[in-house]
Amino acid sequence: MFRVKALLAATAVVALAVALPALAAPPVVQPYSWNTVEVLGGGFVSGVVYHPTKKGLVYIRTDIGGAYRLDRATNRWVALNDGLSRADGQLAGALSLAVDPHDPNRLYMAAGEYTRAEARGGAVLRSTDQGATWAKAELPVKLGGNEDGRNTGERLMVDPAQGAVLFLGARDGLYRSADHGETWARVEGFPKVHVTLVAFAPGKTTKTGATATVYAGVAGASGGLLVSIDGGVTWAPVAGQPKSLVPHHLAIDAKGKVHVAYGNGLGPNDVTDGAVWTLDPRTGAWTDITPVRPDGTDVFGYGGLSLDPRHPGVIVVSTLDRWVKGDDLFRSTDGGKTWKALREASQHDTGGAPWVRSLEAKAGRAMGHWIGDVDIDPTNPDEAIYVTGYGLWRTKDLTEADRSGRTHWRFDDEGLEETVALELVSPPGEALVSTIGDIGGFRHDDLDSASGSRYFEPHGGTNRGLDYAELQPNVLVRTSDPTPTAGYRSTDGGKTWTAFAGSPPRDAHIHTGRIALSADGKRMVWAMRNAAPYVSSDDGKTWRPVQGVAESNHPDFTPASDRVNPSRFYIYDAAQGAVLASLDGGETFKVKAHDLPNGGPLKAVPGIEGEVWLPTARGLMRSTDGGADFKAINGVDDAGLVGFGKAAPGQSHPAVFVWGKVGGVEGVFRSDDVGKTWIKLHDNRWGFAELRALTGDPARFGRVYLGVHGRGILYGDPSPAKN
Repeated sequence: MFRVKALLAATAVVALAVALPALAAPPVVQPYSWNTVEVLGGGFVSGVVYHPTKKGLVYIRTDIGGAYRLDRATNRWVALNDGLSRADGQLAGALSLAVDPHDPNRLYMAAGEYTRAEARGGAVLRSTDQGATWAKAELPVKLGGNEDGRNTGERLMVDPAQGAVLFLGARDGLYRSADHGETWARVEGFPKVHVTLVAFAPGKTTKTGATATVYAGVAGASGGLLVSIDGGVTWAPVAGQPKSLVPHHLAIDAKGKVHVAYGNGLGPNDVTDGAVWTLDPRTGAWTDITPVRPDGTDVFGYGGLSLDPRHPGVIVVSTLDRWVKGDDLFRSTDGGKTWKALREASQHDTGGAPWVRSLEAKAGRAMGHWIGDVDIDPTNPDEAIYVTGYGLWRTKDLTEADRSGRTHWRFDDEGLEETVALELVSPPGEALVSTIGDIGGFRHDDLDSASGSRYFEPHGGTNRGLDYAELQPNVLVRTSDPTPTAGYRSTDGGKTWTAFAGSPPRDAHIHTGRIALSADGKRMVWAMRNAAPYVSSDDGKTWRPVQGVAESNHPDFTPASDRVNPSRFYIYDAAQGAVLASLDGGETFKVKAHDLPNGGPLKAVPGIEGEVWLPTARGLMRSTDGGADFKAINGVDDAGLVGFGKAAPGQSHPAVFVWGKVGGVEGVFRSDDVGKTWIKLHDNRWGFAELRALTGDPARFGRVYLGVHGRGILYGDPSPAKN
């Protein structure tokens, strides 16, 4: 999934800021209603977990958007981690889920996005009400819910014989809890290797009542399948197993036979070989039941694997990274002796997300890509779900494959929103427009229906920069990472787009950064990552370097346009902690203010020439003289994003929205009096752990749009007053 560095960091005191006393009391919370701007899906669903006995109970996990539970009554997925705070934002990386076979209310989530040095430590979230509320147990290890291997089988498992006992596989070995996940300790008899899955074999128990036989998949030089026959105390490699392959998913049938899907890498990318094998533990015999072998240019591995517990011999597996011929599902009803490929005869209904077909327009992509998991409902042999890099597909007639061969799949992603909106704009008189990581962006004609919105064509993969002309709000520009085209222009409010004829010099895979469009739509200033800004005055046909910016080993520029005067542009130079301004349409810039380190995207105020606001880690800064002098806004301790919306009744200045900390309280806030007082727009049900974009609505007082990292786009309105 797409990732962007956090904007906020520790910093020194801002020298030019005028220190004002903090608010005497935390901001008042104003009731707000929050709703999703519907896109549906948009990110990698990395796993599916059905409860083995509770009919209809199913969960999914995502790599940066937390976990979801399916509400069967509404056929919508319910997000379970919206309360995560900024400090816990990386716990939205759901590496693994576990259910208790004997208690359908218990749910566990192994949480953490990264294992790198600066990442937050991992945690296990524990729920006794199917994810409605959580308790948190910190772990002595970091977890990589958004790293390689996140697509492999569940590595967090509950012992079916002892519900208080859980095992958790991590990158450095195996951990065990004996108190429902409240405390954890390393299993000393297990090697310090990357664990891809854990599975308990039903049947025998130890003297202490624990399940005796436990399997664990591991990666690395000593990769393969390990087994314990003493409840997880000691471990050894399984004899006779395939070599040089990583177990991706494992399932055990009622007779104890073990089925394993393998790849030659962790995935979800760069898997070029794989197989499907079974193990009979009674004899130690392994059998190769691979449906189709990788060969020649048709290279791939196997990812998902699921058994139908009600019908012995029924197996479904998925290919992974089959880029040449396209990924597929294979189904067997005789234990893998024969297989039927499902893709060619399957029918796929995109449901409310027609954009999916534009994203996966290549031949052979009917099933999608990154099929890291597939699961049959253990209580209903006709239902199955498989995952992709942009959402999930569900069927309700899987057994039709045994008759006509035609299975019907729907993009059943209502409620599931995992996009990362990198910029949002709400031009006067036009629809909300978004640029989104990985999949492109939209003109959202209908906030509540993805089918009622317009997908960017061409979509251009990861879109980053976005701006509109304040005086000509139907004119917009956007930037897109893939080559050869990196920028687009629209003159109809984002309904249609035309590629720029040229672009600044750039590397083939460069981060295309942000772009600013003059108030009249005739000039652009574009700053790609690690590059100096360029200016164009001919709709992007030609570009020339702007003058007056300082050279730096690690340049980091964010441009913005004045919303009144077409000749005014601004640049925030993060490397220098400075604000620069131009009065000649972006041709030349001069430094106007220093000592403003660790700032976020600066924003100019609609309708007021020369007024610029800059969010920083030490507060929210405001300039009313074209960026020459900045003063700190009272009570704002730190700010990551700022935006403007329609002025409150009786006010002339636009309402100000900020994401950060006000009066010692974190959250999203609104000020109707130019920062003199603030109100918080949500209670603890919403944490808004990490925002990428924020803007108000120029036509509707109080409305704000948020781009929540891994949780899509949300819009909020003041709740109606209660009588």
